[in-house]
Amino acid sequence: MKISARHRLVALTAATALAAGTAIALAPGASADVAGWPAADGRIAVSNDGIMSVDVDGNGEKRVSNGSDDQTPAWSPDGSRVVFESAGGLGTVGLTSLSVTTVYSSASGSSASHPTYWTYGRKIVFSAAKKLYSIPAGGGTPVRLLATGGCDLVPSGNATGTLLAFQRNGTGCTTTTPSVVLYNAATKTETKLAAGGSPAISPDGTKVAFIRTVDGHRQLFSINTDGTGERRLTVDAGDYDSPSWAPASDRLVVHFDRPTSGGRQESNVVMTITADTVTEGQPFPWGGRSPAWQPLRKNTVARVWGADVYGSNIAASRWTWNTVGRSEPGLMNASSAVLVSQDSQSYALTAPALAGKKHGPVLLTPGTSLSTSVQNELKRTLKPGASVYLVGGTSILGSAVSTKVTALGFVPKRLAGTSRYSTSVAVAKSITSAPDYVFIATGNDYHSALAAASAAGADGTSGKAVVVLNDGNTLTSSVKSYLNGLDPRDTYMIPVGASAKYALTHTSFSHWPSTYTYYPVTASTNAGTAAALARFWWGGPGSVSLASTDSWRGGTSAAAAMNVFGPLLWTDVTTLTADTKSYLLKGAANINGIGVFGGTGSVSAAALNSAGTVISASSSQWTYAPYYNGVEPMASSSSVAGPAVGASAVRTGMAPRSVTGPDLGPLSTRHQQ
Repeated sequence: MKISARHRLVALTAATALAAGTAIALAPGASADVAGWPAADGRIAVSNDGIMSVDVDGNGEKRVSNGSDDQTPAWSPDGSRVVFESAGGLGTVGLTSLSVTTVYSSASGSSASHPTYWTYGRKIVFSAAKKLYSIPAGGGTPVRLLATGGCDLVPSGNATGTLLAFQRNGTGCTTTTPSVVLYNAATKTETKLAAGGSPAISPDGTKVAFIRTVDGHRQLFSINTDGTGERRLTVDAGDYDSPSWAPASDRLVVHFDRPTSGGRQESNVVMTITADTVTEGQPFPWGGRSPAWQPLRKNTVARVWGADVYGSNIAASRWTWNTVGRSEPGLMNASSAVLVSQDSQSYALTAPALAGKKHGPVLLTPGTSLSTSVQNELKRTLKPGASVYLVGGTSILGSAVSTKVTALGFVPKRLAGTSRYSTSVAVAKSITSAPDYVFIATGNDYHSALAAASAAGADGTSGKAVVVLNDGNTLTSSVKSYLNGLDPRDTYMIPVGASAKYALTHTSFSHWPSTYTYYPVTASTNAGTAAALARFWWGGPGSVSLASTDSWRGGTSAAAAMNVFGPLLWTDVTTLTADTKSYLLKGAANINGIGVFGGTGSVSAAALNSAGTVISASSSQWTYAPYYNGVEPMASSSSVAGPAVGASAVRTGMAPRSVTGPDLGPLSTRHQQ
């Protein structure tokens, strides 16, 4: 699949945050179905004094959760997490930790029921107060899904698309004949499919199984999502409920209660469905309700690196951007490039935001000359006459660099001030004259600023998000003047890190109102702040980038290569950082791929392996993809990879990202001093 432009990240307030399942972009190296199907058959989750899982014969039970109120489980599309009702709220649990996360509390509103993952695992849809709501998979503010009225229950989302089936009991919830309704988020249309209820849409989005009462018994039916081919699947005196499709959409597991010669039997059973027949397997040997079939799909961890940190920078560019005149699946066509000094971290901090807007790589070069490798990369990625942005004055990137850019046939455009702070303002003004979002991060350390620049760049060529730098606990005159020219009622102010928050709230702005709202993002560690920003800005990303907390150069490369697809996260060299691990674990339902930037000296094999395991259903349910020098490896060259975890010669890359923006909370209101 060719990606010719970055899809715009629509930044949302809570009022508009329901835009799940709109257009998506694929990250570098991705194929159109990387986040989806087909998937392998996994286990079956059931409610039985908590959540248990069993194999497809109903044996080999394993406990997933212990809560006596836990019920109605549903699996994420990769099989890594289960969502379920729990005491009126919703919990999720990851199979690699079995640690339950509350994503919705009944204290925040009405009790939730029948959760389902939707849109590549980015969203959880559920019913509350007989209306449908969605939340990010990792938790967040519930948002009403449908503007139409109705008594809407039992939602069921297809795994990799925009279709959602649900039961509608009429506007006043008084009808005795419910309907199965199909909602298409792409077209925002609702279609009544059939009379019935308790629908289950197939993972491939082609069929819906449902229950209809016939002669006093709840019988199992199916219908195609185009409204054709209604079919009765059971004809007996039993009562059926809670159907769930196998990953291949050719089998169903369903709960039943029906008479036998010795009384009644209640259990679960698998039914195989062909064009002509419905074949029933053996009922499960023990009880449980609300069966849910686990899909097993392998996620991907890609290592992108070169011979050294500068080689890794070129590798990151090669991994993301097409060669001029070619169109490699999964890569994008660069419109420009951004140059930063490889010896000056403070002037590189906002470059990923600029690169997102200008649509091109960030390249590290010596301050006094344009390195041969950067020259070659500019010629590889850019057409003659393209703009090349130089961040910093001639003391940072000398005139020889600009002269060489011109000699190569490109147009140098220098963005500079008298300091790193005024330069950040110059970069911000180059991105947009009227920002919607302003991130503020310290210019004295790279961790928060690069994470913020990755977020700001995520809006791509339509970007109206910028980053400016604070100087410790203060704002320099240039940054203060820039902010004073904006209106916080029109522009979201987002301080990232404690010092940025302090600097903003302890500065008086003569043109600002006496009170204003801002959105602080802070944590106790650098990795924690980056993870908090990822939760705040990306509503369920399909991909993330991982860089060493010790390397600003690696972070710059990672942020620039991945910012439109997902957040920048930090890790220790030898061990996956606890805050990052927690973020990945809670986001495992939607995170389908990780880009690791740098060799094993930056991110060890152990840290990479830990990251892959955390986002997957098990330690074996992910694939390692090595991109030495950013190039897809030949099958025979997998030995250059880092860990020996099943290297793949297929350029599977990362998974689609969400295009829904942040729900901008929590917020703080500050009175002017």
